[in-house]
Amino acid sequence: MRHLLTAFIMLISPVSVAQPATYQDEVFSVPQGAILDADNPAYYNGIQLDYSGDGRFQLVAAQAANLVTVESLSVNIMESFPVQVSVTVNGNKSVPCVDLQTPAIGRQDKLFIIVLAETTLGPAESCIAIIDPFETTISLPVTGLPAGTYTVRVNGVDIQFSLDVDN
Repeated sequence: MRHLLTAFIMLISPVSVAQPATYQDEVFSVPQGAILDADNPAYYNGIQLDYSGDGRFQLVAAQAANLVTVESLSVNIMESFPVQVSVTVNGNKSVPCVDLQTPAIGRQDKLFIIVLAETTLGPAESCIAIIDPFETTISLPVTGLPAGTYTVRVNGVDIQFSLDVDN
């Protein structure tokens, strides 16, 4: 959680988050956020930060979300200009009664980092304990990238693709 404040600010998007981040009574509440660390990705819900009065915030609450298991990745490159690229993720949720959360997407040089988590069951909910396969496709922000080979990492699983020309 050490980089949580920096990471979640990069991920706040009014389009992808149903409930916006709010600041009230010196508490900054963020519905979802992720740590886009290539080696230790994490996803959190219910993030709360208290304002300390000196321009800083202190983390007081965050619920870690389970990352889904990724079995395979495939890259889809559209023949258009600018080129559009997406990655199809096949994997498993822990139980059938949860959904996929909005993916967190970031990039460090030629490495795209995607953190994909599942929702949590409520305290009174129960669900049969079997894994639940899923498939989802995630668009990558590739407009403006130079030609080259790029890696996509989803929850620790990698695949590469190449852009033949500057995009």
